[in-house]
Amino acid sequence: MKNGSIGLFVAGAMVALSSTTALATTQVHFWHAFSPDIKLGKVLTRYAEEFNASQDDYEIVLTYKGTYDDTINATIAAVRAGKQPAIAQVHGPAVPTLIFSDAVVPVDQVMADAGYTIEWERFIEPVMAMYQFEGRQMAMPFNTSTPLMWYNADAFKKAGIAEVPASWDDLDAAARKLKDAGYACPVTSSWQEWVVLKNYTFVEDQPFATKANGMQGPDAELTFNKTRFVDHLERIQGWIKDGLYEYQGRQWTGAHQAFYNQRCAVMLESSAGFGGISQNAKFDFSATLLPVEADNETPRNSLIGGAGLFLMKGLDKPVYDGAAAFFNFLASPEMQYDWHQNSGYVPITVDAYELAKEKGYYDEFPHQELAIKQLMRAPSDNTRGIRLGYMVQVDEIINEELENVWSMKKSAQEAADDMVRRGNPLLSRFAKTVE
Repeated sequence: MKNGSIGLFVAGAMVALSSTTALATTQVHFWHAFSPDIKLGKVLTRYAEEFNASQDDYEIVLTYKGTYDDTINATIAAVRAGKQPAIAQVHGPAVPTLIFSDAVVPVDQVMADAGYTIEWERFIEPVMAMYQFEGRQMAMPFNTSTPLMWYNADAFKKAGIAEVPASWDDLDAAARKLKDAGYACPVTSSWQEWVVLKNYTFVEDQPFATKANGMQGPDAELTFNKTRFVDHLERIQGWIKDGLYEYQGRQWTGAHQAFYNQRCAVMLESSAGFGGISQNAKFDFSATLLPVEADNETPRNSLIGGAGLFLMKGLDKPVYDGAAAFFNFLASPEMQYDWHQNSGYVPITVDAYELAKEKGYYDEFPHQELAIKQLMRAPSDNTRGIRLGYMVQVDEIINEELENVWSMKKSAQEAADDMVRRGNPLLSRFAKTVE
C-alpha cells in the first residue's frame, strides 16, 4: 500500500471512529415552556450545557414549545403520533391528564432502574404531593413557586404605612392610605385563578373541591362556592368599586408592568416573580406572606405553582438512563441553590434549603425564604394539592367568571355558583375516562 493510501485509510478510520463516538451519545429530548430569550430559558440552557459537558454518554436536547398549554398540547399530539420526547415540562393544571394516562413512566421507577438512590422524604412535602399517585412519584418537581405579597416599600413609606399588612383587614386599611397618597392602583394580582381563588382556599383551610380536592379520587366536585371564598371575592369586588384594586390581566405581564411603573403599589404574585422584579423595579421593594383572615390563627400551606418533569413511555432504556442522570444533576443541593438564586423558584429539597441558609442567602434576600416557610406550614386534606381533570378548561371558566365580578356583571355569589355549575360537568366527564 502506498503512503498516500495509508494516509487516506487512517483519515477514513478516524472519521469512522468520530462518527461511532458521536452515535454512542444518547440524545434525551426535553420539551419545555421557557423561552430562550428570557432569564429562565437562559438558565435552563446553561444547565443543559453544563450537564452535557460533564459526561460523554448523554446529550440533553432542549426544545422550546411555547406556553405551558402549547407544551402539553404538543406533547399529547407527539405521544399519539409515536414521536414523543423523553422529558416534558407539564404545569399543574395539566398534571392529572398525564398522571391518569398510560403515556408516562413513573420517575421513581426510572431513577431506581438507573441505579440512583433518591431520598424522596427529603423533598418538600407539598411540592412532592402534586406529582404523587398511588404511592409512586410520577414526575420530578422542577420549577416550583407559590404566591407572595410583593410591595413597594417606598410607597408604604410615603403613605405612612409603618407595619406591613398581615391580614386582609390590614391590607384594606393600607390600600386606603395608598389611595390617599396618590397611588391609582393600591393592589393588583397576577394569575388570578391561582392567587385569588386557589391559594385563598388553601391558606384559609377551605375546600376547593370534594375528595380532598380530587387527591383522593377523580370523581370530585367543586365546592368553593359554599365557603368563605365568596366573602373574599365580594371584598375584592368592593375594592374595585372603591378604586383600591385593578385587574391587570390573567397572567403576569400586566400586573408586573403596573408594579414596575409604580401605578400599583402591592402585587399578589408568584415568588418566582423575583427575577423580573429585581431587574425592573427602580424602587425599594420587598415581599411578605399572603394575607390571612383576622380570625385565622393557624394558616395552612399555600398551593404550589410551576411545573414538573414527566417521562414519556415507549423509549429505549439508555434514554431513560440519560434522563435519570440529568434529574439527579438538577436535584443536587448545589444546583437547586443555584436555581433558587437565579430563578426565584423555591428549592425542591430540604437539603437545598438548608444549604441556602448555610450560605447566608436569606440574610441578603430574606423574602426569598418566605415562600418556603409558607409551603412548609402544616397541611390538611384541603391543602395537600389539587388533582382535578380538565383543569385547564375549568381554569378558563374561573377566569371568565372572575372577570364578570370585576366588571360588575355578576355578584360574587352568582359568579362562584356559575364557576361550579359550569366546571363540575367537566370534572365528571374526566372521571368517566379514568374509571
